[in-house]
Amino acid sequence: MIYYPKSKYTPNLYSAGDLAYKDNKTPYTGYYFKAIDGKTFTGRYPGDGDNIELTSLANNLFNQADSFEENNPEDPRFYPENSAYSTLKKVTFNRGIYSTPEEYFPQLTPQDYELGEFQRYFAKKSNENIFYETRASIQNVYYISFSLPWKLTGTKEAVYNTNKSIVELKEQEFNAFGLGIFLKGNYLQFYK
Repeated sequence: MIYYPKSKYTPNLYSAGDLAYKDNKTPYTGYYFKAIDGKTFTGRYPGDGDNIELTSLANNLFNQADSFEENNPEDPRFYPENSAYSTLKKVTFNRGIYSTPEEYFPQLTPQDYELGEFQRYFAKKSNENIFYETRASIQNVYYISFSLPWKLTGTKEAVYNTNKSIVELKEQEFNAFGLGIFLKGNYLQFYK
């Protein structure tokens, strides 16, 4: 593995299955770090474990022939009444269709509070700062999907600062500027 100075990687990121091992595309859940060159590796930082290279599942999703149909079972562009238009416009089937993510408001359990944190999932329109909170990661060519750990317990100041830092980190990592505004700066949401 290449050596990365501390200033050239972001440590302690967490994948809830939205990343996969690069070599076999098996989903990865756990801590990882992201290097300045855009590569991601297992472990909290370089030298933490084997540091196996990861890849985003979203990037690979539409390269698989059956994934599109699993995630978008009906494509109205190819209904018989629309086929002439689709043919004239030279629309290809495996491109994905626009669908707005289903919004979700987290319902926390006592186990979440015992653990002290839970995963929140968001989707951002790829060309605009429009956000949705979702139940899980989504696969849609028009949206960038990401998750973040949300701290629930501890001192108010620590919870506020931790959640704010994570949001700011995700804004940088996914070019999702405006996530803090979408959350209305309420970094103590769900705090107990």
